Amino acid sequence: MFERRINRLFWTIVFAVAGLGLVACSDDSSSPGYVEEFSSDSYSDPLSDKGSSGEVQKDSLGRPISSAGGSSGQGSFDNSSSSTGPVVGIEDSVVTDTTTVIDVDALPECTAASEGETFMVQSENTLYFCLAGQWVTSDSVAETSGITCRDGILVTGVDSDDDDDDSGSSGGNTFPWGNYGGGNSVNTAAVDTAEPRMLGAHIVGIAEKGPFRYGTSVKLIELDSSQHLADSKRTHKTCILNADGNFSFDSVDFVSPYLRVKASGYFRNELTGGLSSSLVTLEAVVDVTEKDSVNVNMLTHMEAPRVLKLVENSGGNQPIRAVKAQALRDILASFEIQWDKSSTSGGGNGGMGGWGFGQQQQTLTTDGRAAEDIGLFDGDEYSGALLAISIMMQRKGSGSEMLQYTAGIADRIKGNGNWDDNNAKADLADWLMVLDTSGSYTTIRNNIASWKMGEVPEFEKHLRHFWTKVYNFGECNSSNADSVKFVNNSLSKFFVSGYDQPGPTVRFICDANTHEWRAATDVEKDTYGYGKGEYPGQLKNGVINKDRYYVYDETNKKWRAATSDDIREFEDIGDVYNSLKSGEKVIFFLRHAKRSDDTGKNGHLTDDGKKQSQQVGEKFKGEDIYFMNSTYTRSYETCDNIAIGAGMSGAEKNVNENLDGEWFVKDNSKLESYKSSNGGGWNVTSAYTYKGAYADAYYDLEEYSEKYITEVIKPEFSNVKKIGVFISHDMFVVPLTAYFTDKKVNLRYFDTKQWINYLAGLAIIMGQDGTIRYVPVRGLDSGTMTM
Repeated sequence: MFERRINRLFWTIVFAVAGLGLVACSDDSSSPGYVEEFSSDSYSDPLSDKGSSGEVQKDSLGRPISSAGGSSGQGSFDNSSSSTGPVVGIEDSVVTDTTTVIDVDALPECTAASEGETFMVQSENTLYFCLAGQWVTSDSVAETSGITCRDGILVTGVDSDDDDDDSGSSGGNTFPWGNYGGGNSVNTAAVDTAEPRMLGAHIVGIAEKGPFRYGTSVKLIELDSSQHLADSKRTHKTCILNADGNFSFDSVDFVSPYLRVKASGYFRNELTGGLSSSLVTLEAVVDVTEKDSVNVNMLTHMEAPRVLKLVENSGGNQPIRAVKAQALRDILASFEIQWDKSSTSGGGNGGMGGWGFGQQQQTLTTDGRAAEDIGLFDGDEYSGALLAISIMMQRKGSGSEMLQYTAGIADRIKGNGNWDDNNAKADLADWLMVLDTSGSYTTIRNNIASWKMGEVPEFEKHLRHFWTKVYNFGECNSSNADSVKFVNNSLSKFFVSGYDQPGPTVRFICDANTHEWRAATDVEKDTYGYGKGEYPGQLKNGVINKDRYYVYDETNKKWRAATSDDIREFEDIGDVYNSLKSGEKVIFFLRHAKRSDDTGKNGHLTDDGKKQSQQVGEKFKGEDIYFMNSTYTRSYETCDNIAIGAGMSGAEKNVNENLDGEWFVKDNSKLESYKSSNGGGWNVTSAYTYKGAYADAYYDLEEYSEKYITEVIKPEFSNVKKIGVFISHDMFVVPLTAYFTDKKVNLRYFDTKQWINYLAGLAIIMGQDGTIRYVPVRGLDSGTMTM
């Protein structure tokens, strides 16, 4: 009979991998790719961070963020999002409950084949059983045949098996606690002869991880105070018959007011959106001398060992109720949840004070509150703390892994009231940070809201405070708004030794709007410390992503990611040559090829420089090229080897002193002085080109650039059949190329360490009507070199 019922289990399990390949839940610190999978480099979108350009911004982990900088607590979430389901990095099975219907009309047909099956009718929050061809409410069943539960399953009738499990068994036996009808049952066979001291006690409560579902068994085990609070054989049992985790013992006689309460069943999983994939047992150790309400949750489960240890430490001279508040304080403080008694304003805390974050460790008061007094939907600060810790305990999974993980932490806390495992804390912080920055906190909130059991408590701030505390970030407030930090906790998988050091590229910013730490966008972390731009359109490399560029927007007084409108790329010489229109001519104004260390006039090209020149010449095969070179030997050698590559016998010397590199120089003595005191010629020349610096050493850039085209280049076009090649030097090629590309080529050595590469420069193209256009060109793979 039982086997047949098992085969007709009233929910189906649908397995789906929810991790999406982004993060593993393994605690193996050597897991390959862990950090890399979260770096922004793993996202190929070239417009990943466009700031004011209107593109979607992404954080340090490559994920989109809102313009407001993410969420901060309950009121800051994007309520338009209805995303529910598994969160990033969770590999638990998704269990879909198929035994819930909207109303009675939606119940399936009750037949002999479905005898004993159960459905929850949502509109009534009532459980219905299929019995004798009819759907019958659980209340009616309890009054007649009775209801028992075992392993999360409800069964009608009674059973006599007594194996000391949390619930009964099957196979036609009777359950030891008899019918459900009265709301509870007692294991009378095991009761000793002691006289009850509490008669007809009424005990109610809620079993929550998320809420435990119907079929959960709840067991009260009386603790023997004469045996150091060991479990006695006096037990009382009942079943949960609703979807909210509520249970009730209507009339119970207790010999001892000290109880171990155990709830065993399936719970609603806030991380997957479904049910837990396996049966879970949570417990509480309580004193019901002065209370009739006892909840079972993750806080009670974690504090139980600490409660018994505190009683033991007192020599058994303190009752359980006397140590409960301290046990709760110890659990909360272990997870960096601080109650600030000094804050007594009403605010959003119902006049209960405030929760202290980023402050020094202080005495925590719970106003006499015990863990069993707290529920997920009580609407106070304790609810948020309970939910936060419940989420944390799923770091390793939601079944036996969760219980083992929780037991390990609880065992640490049991002795001295402190979770002193810094490695485990860093691992948990990493996981919570990834959940936070992936937007999974919102998914968790939506999952819980979909249960429609009440307002979802503000759990996010506790999770966020924990990981930022472990990362040593301190409090985020107006005094440090917009500051950016790196993870300096060496136990974290995201640790780096310094802000701009190699390693994980994630960085975190104190959001000025929300006063919460969040993953910084690329532009925020790459431009941190730049301050105001020195001139409009200033371009700099990223501090973290050194291959990215950022431009200073003078209008908005902010740095933003550079786009194609800000940086003009160098085009291949061959492509420009092949794209010439009919009747067009081109003069390629280029820097010479790779030279030797001799920078004087008689210095030669290296062998590589000669090969580079010939490879460029091959792109003009068969053309009759008009050459011009400076007075330097390497300039002529470049022309000669280009000619050879093009199939010519060589290049005739056609020397022009104007190509020597001093066209823009007004005062050579001042220039040499500036070079000596300001970092050399590349630094000085680029600063002149882009910033207008050193005006007493140089002529006006615009005037002399236009003058060169008018007085030197245009007249030479009469000698060009189709292609001309003029070879000069970097000190001339850089300002001329920058000017005629509206300073959009990146040759800002003083800012970005970018300089003109060999055989790169400017294509000066003249049409049949005499108009001229300009294209930055490269003969090698890159138009720039990074120094």
